[in-house]
Amino acid sequence: IVLSRENSLNKIENAVEVVEGANLVHNEYGNRLFADFFFFITGFHGFHVFSGVVINMIIFFNVIVGTYEKRGHYEMVEKVGLYWHFVDLVWVFVFTFFYLV
Repeated sequence: IVLSRENSLNKIENAVEVVEGANLVHNEYGNRLFADFFFFITGFHGFHVFSGVVINMIIFFNVIVGTYEKRGHYEMVEKVGLYWHFVDLVWVFVFTFFYLV
C-alpha cells in the first residue's frame, strides 16, 4: 500500500501518541515506590560496575607497563579484585531481591 504524504504523517502522529501515553494508564513496574527503588538500586549498581571496569582497565595497563613488578607487590591488584568480586556478589542479592522475590 502506498500512502499519500498526509496519510503517512497521520500514521506517524498516531503512533507517537500511542507511545507517549503508553505508561500513563498502567504502570508496568507495579507500585511507584518499587519502581523508584528498582531504578535507584540498579542504577547505583551500574555505576559501580562501570567504575570497576575503568579501574580494571587502569590495573591492566599498569600490569603491562610493569608498575607492580617495580614496586615488588601486587597489593593494588588484589584490592581491585576484591572490589570487583564484591560488586559481583552484590548483583546476586540485587537480582534475587528484585527478580525472584
